[in-house]
Amino acid sequence: MTRIEKAGRGMIACGFAGVASAAAVIPAVAMLLGATLVAPAAARDLSLAGLGLRIDLSQTTVSGVSSGAYMAGQFQIAHSGMVRAAGLIAGGPYDCAEVSTGGIAPVVVAQYRCMATAMGGPDVASLVASARSRAAAGEIDPLSNLARSRIYLFTGANDVVVTRPVVDAAAAFYRALGVPDADLHYVRHPEAAHAQITDGYGAPCGFIPREGAGSDYINDCRYDQAGAILAVFYDGARRPNAPDAARRPLSFDQRPFIGDPSRSGMAKSGYVYVPEACEGGRQTCRIHVAFHGCRMASSIIGDRYAVHAGYNRWADVNGIVVLYPQIDGDAKPGSNPRACWDWFGYTGYDFARRSGIQMTAVRRMIGALAGE
Repeated sequence: MTRIEKAGRGMIACGFAGVASAAAVIPAVAMLLGATLVAPAAARDLSLAGLGLRIDLSQTTVSGVSSGAYMAGQFQIAHSGMVRAAGLIAGGPYDCAEVSTGGIAPVVVAQYRCMATAMGGPDVASLVASARSRAAAGEIDPLSNLARSRIYLFTGANDVVVTRPVVDAAAAFYRALGVPDADLHYVRHPEAAHAQITDGYGAPCGFIPREGAGSDYINDCRYDQAGAILAVFYDGARRPNAPDAARRPLSFDQRPFIGDPSRSGMAKSGYVYVPEACEGGRQTCRIHVAFHGCRMASSIIGDRYAVHAGYNRWADVNGIVVLYPQIDGDAKPGSNPRACWDWFGYTGYDFARRSGIQMTAVRRMIGALAGE
């Protein structure tokens, strides 16, 4: 037994957090309320700072599904000097819900422009101009970094939560900011619904939970999405032979990083997957951050996203430490009952800037893994 094993031993759910006052604005979100709850994993003593890893921060990448896709996108834009690639599964362009006209509340824009498009699709020109203004003010990293970034986008034909025009807008946004076509990988799946997609685990490919039913929001489309993402991000990525990862992810203490949970909306514990080859600094490894979607947090589905999203078996053979930070809807029950990442301002005005409370927490986690 290794040292780490001893230490550890939206409309539809993942689409949109909603706020208490938004129930009348977003009636379809009521579909989520009957989902079966799973008790959160008990916090353990594992400390990210004590793992003794050797990490190349310049190889850091991120991905996420739905609200996690928006979080991955905004984290990569804000930290593009460090984060070399982002994978957005059913997500739209950076800061989509905040940049609007006429003083419309971001929660409304999120529903009707950045998921569905009843208000019209995302205004790419305004989003690009806003991002450039943020960069000029030093609130996010220089956008010139995007010329050497890699982006993976995914939309499914049966996704009725974040519709294809929104993902199309994300592609246009990245092109406008200099991501080369060769490094912009856009997958349009003919069957997939709104979910993390796998090859061999989860509900049927086009499964959409009925109202009141629970779901992991992980669907089996016989497509190794996690592998496809990591193969885009890392040249020469080795394909694993094993059907499963060598071990389970471990729970770690998020409390040193998140500040007041009632402000951050984050859970007391998260997950980290450390391949044996990375333990104790045996080799220099990379970090991939995987952001769950709404109703996919550990307080709701346990560790199933961290175990079954598909990243860990690729991590085993490619020297990748996978970080699975966690939101907890109960930490901020007035505005985030579905445990979504903040992509429309429930934690404050700077949610999509480097200074945002969730953005800062995840950056600190990465720093702790790297021994900063």
